[in-house]
Amino acid sequence: MDEVRGEREAALSDLRRNLIEGLARAGYSKSQLIARTGLGKTTVHEALSYAAAAPSDRTVMALARALKLPDEELLVLWRAATGVATPGRVGGLGKPIGEWNPHDLEVHPSALASGRQVLPGYVRRAHDQVLAQAVQAVGQGGSRLVVLVGSSSTGKTRACWEAVQPLASMGWRLWHPFDPTRAAAALDALRQVGPRTVVWLNEAQHYLGDPRLGEEIAAAVHALLTDRERVARSDPRHVVARIRPPIPGPADEG
Repeated sequence: MDEVRGEREAALSDLRRNLIEGLARAGYSKSQLIARTGLGKTTVHEALSYAAAAPSDRTVMALARALKLPDEELLVLWRAATGVATPGRVGGLGKPIGEWNPHDLEVHPSALASGRQVLPGYVRRAHDQVLAQAVQAVGQGGSRLVVLVGSSSTGKTRACWEAVQPLASMGWRLWHPFDPTRAAAALDALRQVGPRTVVWLNEAQHYLGDPRLGEEIAAAVHALLTDRERVARSDPRHVVARIRPPIPGPADEG
């Protein structure tokens, strides 16, 4: 028991040291840090005080974002200090990214190998850098809507799948609203999306362009990404919307 307590105290000390050193490097006063985070004065002072109890994970995320510190590394220390399980063990809409079969997300294989579908090798293009920058931003505590537009069979879904892979090791989930219909599933649960979740709106025209529900879905997505209370809690989400231009033609197989 004493050993566990010692390990937690050491992790909490390391967490605070990182925050204090980050504040010094940023050159902010505590008053400026309070203004940048929107946190309460007492919350910030206690987070930086070695004599106080451990701050909340949301406080750690807000401070990391304001000080441009690696939030996931700080959360690892926070979990070690508090004994809280990693995000990958917490329930919510969807399931951990690593548990998804890409074919279930409509990423199409190019061949069959030993009786099973396989993906071809992936060649990165210019738009992959843009997607990577968006994913990096949400990994640091932001929220983003990414809409990838292109004609049929150009690899849009595969590009999105490759882009979100770095989030898998950070405990992120992925939710693909699909049943009973894409639009109905999205509207029914968008407001229940938890933190660190990729919302996968493949064939986005079936969600945002739905003649009956599209406007409500668009409003729900907007609220998900911009709600001030959620932003203050540092609960990032990443919405992937893949859509093809509205031109006549065969079903999109990209």
